[in-house]
This record gives sequence, C-alpha cells and structure tokens, in this order.
Amino acid sequence: DPFAPSAPWWGRGRQRRLRQVANIDSLAVDEYPSPFLPAALALNGHTLAAQSTRYFYEGDYESCYQVSKLVLEDDPYHLATLPVHIASLVMLDMKSVVFYVAHQLVSAYPTTAVAWFTAGCYYYMVKKFEQAWRLFHKALGLDHNFAPAWIAFGHAFAQRDESDQAFAAYRTASRLFPGSHLPWLFIGMEHLRTQSLPLAQQCLECARSLMPTDPHVYNELGVVAYHRKEYGRACEFLLQALRLSGAPQEIACANLGHAFLKCRAFDRALKAFQQAHRLNPRCASVLSGIAFTLQLRNDSREAVEYYHKSLSIQRDDAFASEMLNIAVQEASE
Repeated sequence: DPFAPSAPWWGRGRQRRLRQVANIDSLAVDEYPSPFLPAALALNGHTLAAQSTRYFYEGDYESCYQVSKLVLEDDPYHLATLPVHIASLVMLDMKSVVFYVAHQLVSAYPTTAVAWFTAGCYYYMVKKFEQAWRLFHKALGLDHNFAPAWIAFGHAFAQRDESDQAFAAYRTASRLFPGSHLPWLFIGMEHLRTQSLPLAQQCLECARSLMPTDPHVYNELGVVAYHRKEYGRACEFLLQALRLSGAPQEIACANLGHAFLKCRAFDRALKAFQQAHRLNPRCASVLSGIAFTLQLRNDSREAVEYYHKSLSIQRDDAFASEMLNIAVQEASE
C-alpha cells in the first residue's frame, strides 16, 4: 500500500535526488555508467547525455533535467543533449525556459531540426497545436530522421484528433528509435484513446518489455485493465506506477482512486483521491471523486461540500450536479 507511512512513496528518482541534493555533481558521477568509465570520461558530455536519457526513460524528469543542464552549462550548444533536455523541460512544464531556449537556438542554429523542434514544443505547451504542427513539420523537413520531432509530430496529430497520421508518425519514430519504448507507449495510448483495447494492451506490453521501470507504462496498463473491468489488476498496475514514480503523480493517484472504488475499497480510494487533490487542488474530477467516495461511506454532509467545490470549478459537470442532489436528500434524512 503506497499510502502506508513506511511505504517507499517517492520511488527511486526522489530517493536519488534526496541523497544527492547537496551536490548535483555527485548525481552524475555516482550513477551508472560513470563508475565503470575512466575518470576522464565520467563527466564527458556524451556520457551525461546518455545518462540523462536513461533518467527520462525511467520517468525521473527532474534528474534528467539536472544532468542535461550540467552538460549545457559547460557547452550551451551540445546538440546531442538538447533533445532530451527540451523533453524534460516540457514534462516539467517549464514554458518560459523552453521559450528562451527556442529563441536562442533559432537565432544560433536556424538550419538545425532541434531548433524548430524546440520552438514547436513551446507552442505545444501553450496549446497552440496548429503552430506546433507546422514547426515540427519544418524540423522534419530539415532532418527527416530526427526521431524526437516524429514523436512530437504524432502528439500534435493526436491533439487534432487525427489518429491515422499520429500512428504513422509514432511508427516512424519506432523505426528510428528501435530500442526505445516511447513510440510503443504512445501508440498504445492512442489506441486506448480510440477504445481499441486489445491493440492498446499489445503495444503497452511491448513498451513494458523494452522499459520495465517506466511508471507511465504501468499507469496506461492500469487504465486498459480498468476499461476491461479487471479492477483488481488495474489496482496492481497503478500501485506499481506509483512505486516507480520519481514523485507522486496526480493522474495515477486519481486513476487508482477510481479503481479502488470499483473494488469497493472506499478507505483506500479516499486516500488516493486526497493525494491527487493535494497535488492539484483545482481539479474538479478529483473533487467529485472525493465527494462520491464520501457519499458511498455514508458521509453525505461532507460529500455535499466537495460537490459544491467541484461545481465551483466546473459548473457543467452533469455527474456532480446529479449526485449533489442525491447527497442533499440523503443528508436531510
């Protein structure tokens, strides 16, 4: 149970950062493969770029950012490090930094794919998907084999609800990144979005075989199991996602809460929703989840309060409105 006091809630990434927060250089020196390399190569830019890529694949975006930042502080235009550094900035939602880096790269290297890829990432982050799509297309025009841009291209198509083009972009990325699990993860997520559950399961299992420590894979497998009404298995996958996470993730906690509800484990569901609420206090669906769980525990008065909070954020939530009326009737009895 990740909500027990003694559980390793924060996962390997958080433990890594807590151990080495006093000295970021040791983050790079103590981790594989540095101890097995000659001292002269331990802090080599390409070595650190590979290390930061491994952190990214593990879902430890903060460590990825810190190590890639070390390389770029020494060489601001180390092109091998820039793609994973930009990807970590996107995952950490550092919009202003991405904007600044994109401006610098476009000015210094206007003929490189990574410059326009970075600019596209900024527009993707601010939800201007049409502009993002155009910039990713421009990046691929400069370097057709630039795999990160193919993945981002697929994301832009998915946001425009163009699944066929998204699948084509992800499959191209899988050919360019033959050992990477990310294209298979995103193909599986797109199949899940279009309710093709058997294909989603197959692609996500492929991603898990390539990278068995990525918490995002287990979160998506948990969602597939939930949709297939395998609620116990969904709980197992989501708990594993939280154990592997560098830090607790709102989406995994919320999904776990719904899975526990289906298993009628109301106390554990409430703890999961409360953790998701602490991570994002303005999420209406999480507030509705807390309210519904309280209602199932026969605590209708407190449930009414949370339904009101949810509706204050999302007034057109039909589920919350209907359940609020029922909870008010129950509380008055």
